[in-house]
Amino acid sequence: MPDNAPPSPSPSGTFRVADLVVVAAVATVLAAWISVAAGHFSAAAWLGCQALCFVFYGAGTAVSSWSSLGTGIRFDLPLRLLFGYLTINTSLFALAIVSPLGIVANFSLLALLVALLLVLRRPMRVREPWRTPDLAVLLLALAAATLWCRDSLAPMQAKGATTLIKPWLDGFYHAVHVRIFAESHGAASIEDFRMAGVPARLYHYAAYLTPGLVRQISGLSGYTLFSGLMVPLGIFFVGLGAYVLVASFLGPWPALAAAAAVLLLPDGAQQGFHNTFMSYHWLLQISPGATFGLAMLAVGWLFVLRGCLDGKALQVLAGWIIAALSVSYKAQFFVANALLLLLAPPLFFRGIKLRWRLPWLGAAVTVYLLGVSIVQWLPGMPLIRLDGSSTGKLLAMINSFADPGSVRLFFDRYMGLRHSLRQNVEVGAAYLLIAALGVFAPLLLGATAVLWRRFKNPLVSLPPLFVLNFLVMALGLALDNRGIATPEELPHRPFVWMYFVVVTALGALAGLALVRSQRLHRVSRPILLSLVFGLLAFPAAKAAGLQRISTMPSASDVLVPTALLQAADYLRTHDDRRDVFQDSSFDMNYLVSALSGRRAYVERTFLRLARNEELESRVVVVTKLMQMQDEAAVRAEAQRLGIRWFLARPGQALAWPPEIVEHPAFAKDGYRVYGFEPR
Repeated sequence: MPDNAPPSPSPSGTFRVADLVVVAAVATVLAAWISVAAGHFSAAAWLGCQALCFVFYGAGTAVSSWSSLGTGIRFDLPLRLLFGYLTINTSLFALAIVSPLGIVANFSLLALLVALLLVLRRPMRVREPWRTPDLAVLLLALAAATLWCRDSLAPMQAKGATTLIKPWLDGFYHAVHVRIFAESHGAASIEDFRMAGVPARLYHYAAYLTPGLVRQISGLSGYTLFSGLMVPLGIFFVGLGAYVLVASFLGPWPALAAAAAVLLLPDGAQQGFHNTFMSYHWLLQISPGATFGLAMLAVGWLFVLRGCLDGKALQVLAGWIIAALSVSYKAQFFVANALLLLLAPPLFFRGIKLRWRLPWLGAAVTVYLLGVSIVQWLPGMPLIRLDGSSTGKLLAMINSFADPGSVRLFFDRYMGLRHSLRQNVEVGAAYLLIAALGVFAPLLLGATAVLWRRFKNPLVSLPPLFVLNFLVMALGLALDNRGIATPEELPHRPFVWMYFVVVTALGALAGLALVRSQRLHRVSRPILLSLVFGLLAFPAAKAAGLQRISTMPSASDVLVPTALLQAADYLRTHDDRRDVFQDSSFDMNYLVSALSGRRAYVERTFLRLARNEELESRVVVVTKLMQMQDEAAVRAEAQRLGIRWFLARPGQALAWPPEIVEHPAFAKDGYRVYGFEPR
């Protein structure tokens, strides 16, 4: 495994006209995704995607001209797009919190800043053709995203009086946040998704800014931008993340193989283990913030490792900053990487003598432990306690998502709440690795043994270290009891990062072996291209129904009355988008809020999250509103609460007088929408 990167083919401070053509084509594919999800072409969405992609490329080009930062790193088109996204989107997130301006104005300011930087840096135009691996990975990632996201790109299917919702039910939650950040103009405007007018809690929301921007430009719904842009764009960036992480160490052709492996190969659940809860491809679809977190950490590790191997502290620092910013995309992934990010320099930094490495390692561990202790005192932070108290409970919960059968019964007998911590660790470690990685687990073991004997390079141990890190977290961390999110998120979600690292490494090694094969030297690259694009057959065959879990049918392939969707559309098309509505059933799925683009006065949730007492007090107030019998009192109370629209569901008993009940603004199949005069 070589220590030094192949020479970067793009000198710093340059750009190619050919790149601009590809950027425009990528933006057009993004707009096509949105058009499919919306059911019609949107010229405004196309213009928004073009503006975004060119600003991403411009930001990446400006950074690439900083020679001291980009030494040894291939700052070609894939990294420029990805780095530009991370820079611009993260800046939009920061501005959403601190700027009183809207998201379009904030983006315009960033675009002007990028243009100014390009004028000052004056990147030189070079006349070079497209490079096959760079172009191939963009095409591959776009194709993979299109195939994997078929259910998201066509999220609804009408079936007479009912409509089939194919994506996982969490899509409505994500769509609500797309709307919230699209309309943000400072921290005070960012609301709790369950209650209008209540400030949002601290969480990783950054991934909503790009779809939010296109929503404001195009006027399309938040759900359309979630399903038509956010989900496939994240898959696209995951492929670029794997590519750029490998290209600067092993070259572009092994990097292309790495991207194909992580984008297209079946995960452990799809290899026959049938536990969807441990499926990499499933989780990327239902939790798209994970995709952007993966891409961001891949770039962070690229800079940390390149800086260590070349002895450049500035690159290590840049990598740490990028990784730290990933908290705003997927905080669980940062927690799973924090210790190893601190340990990487004392382990791998070039030119440091052993007598300095050991104290440095001790200091890194001390800083990590101190940081964890401090974080535990901050509001909005999950519980981080490594005591093994939840091992059996977590394993039992994960196994409950497996398809019924002999495998599930076997592991029920040997792990879970009835068994000792030692047995749960021993059996659970094997279970988690097989469930997530499948055949990739023994392949990694074999590859590590062979590479260590051949190269004696400490970097060989990095993928196994990530595997060990995940197992310690999964089997050791206590479940969160602070109401931040679902209790198992911190020990469970990092399996996705482990999978990404392992499969990226294996794909890169397979590609390297092929391109360096003496026997196949002349035809290795055509063979690699054929294999890579041939793997598209897997998502083409398996993507339909990807987001289903057989043990949770209520959260996937949901049938919704078409009349309810029409009621939500009525809300969307009437009056001001800042209007507040109330659902008589306190919609736990956030469907009406997502599809109407309106703010809910109060919605319940399946989880006991922070501010639950305030939520329940609002529920009591609304219940009293529904029981009022005097017309003037009903209207006065609705006005006091700021409720502009009230959605009553079929069979919902309202004590209101006939003057209100018999005159809804919208009525269909028992669904009624009542309008109240705004304050």
